[in-house]
Amino acid sequence: MSVAQKLGSALLVGIALAASDFQGTTLAIDSSQTSPSLHARITRAQAERAALAKVPGGKVKSAKLAQENGQLIWSIDIVTPLTKKIAAVQVDARSGKVLSKLTQSPGDRAEESVGAQKKK
Repeated sequence: MSVAQKLGSALLVGIALAASDFQGTTLAIDSSQTSPSLHARITRAQAERAALAKVPGGKVKSAKLAQENGQLIWSIDIVTPLTKKIAAVQVDARSGKVLSKLTQSPGDRAEESVGAQKKK
């Protein structure tokens, strides 16, 4: 590699590093390295608001972005304080539309967890 090529490479690396200082900027060499969150149009906060609209009085327990059946979704667990039930709400990460809502008691969740551990 010539000195000019090394200098050119160093300059490109410097530019890339400078660009990476901007919050939220992700540099990727190919699409296999990109994060699913780069393709989500709906933020976690927006997805939580949509999910909470379906569970009045609930509080968000957890939220995660996942790829399910080729679709990018926010999976949000909401606890209702008085009943202790957990609502699992799925929100489309591109449109913000609520796709499903499943309500479970803590006992149902425990059985589900034990069943998953037995399969391993």
